[in-house]
Amino acid sequence: MNGETRRTAALTLALAFGLLAATPAAAMDGSMLLNFDREELEAEAGETVTVDLVASTHGNSVGNGIDDLSATIEYDADVITVADVEHGPMLAAGDDDATVDATAEIDDDAGAVTIDQERTPSGSGAKATDTVVTLTLEIDDDAPSTTETLEITDASASYPSDYSLTPVDRDLELSIEGTDDAVPGFVPLTAVVGLAVALWLLYRR
Repeated sequence: MNGETRRTAALTLALAFGLLAATPAAAMDGSMLLNFDREELEAEAGETVTVDLVASTHGNSVGNGIDDLSATIEYDADVITVADVEHGPMLAAGDDDATVDATAEIDDDAGAVTIDQERTPSGSGAKATDTVVTLTLEIDDDAPSTTETLEITDASASYPSDYSLTPVDRDLELSIEGTDDAVPGFVPLTAVVGLAVALWLLYRR
């Protein structure tokens, strides 16, 4: 075997090994979006509102969807209370026999709710755009006018093969109309008139 033939064979082997090494990654290729059903939400002090956390994935290149999902939603506990967490059907998509085994831990002291969900049986996983959880939020009666963020943190998911992926996430901006919307220093007209009348009567004495 001459030098040129040896170089060609070496290059062929290198390319072959490169393709083999890339195959597992290609087979696991895929992406996932985790976001709320809206980017902005308005609420008033004392109001109760609901918002959906939604997952969206078309699966990976070999046709598998996800079979487990976890995430934490962080919020300002001085202004917001998570009153309820209702798990949605996203992970059960595509199989009438699949169910969602789920837990939710609300830590109002820390201002965080952590969800963990698993598809049973895994099958080929879920490929869908659907609700993961519905959160019921109570706005504090004395909340000031402010803008808060529901922030998605520590989000992760995996395929039935246990290959994991990190979802692309988008937070929610919550605009609150609070109890401090009156103009500072503003005195109602009736109070001004009443004061004027009292001073006039006092002056006439």
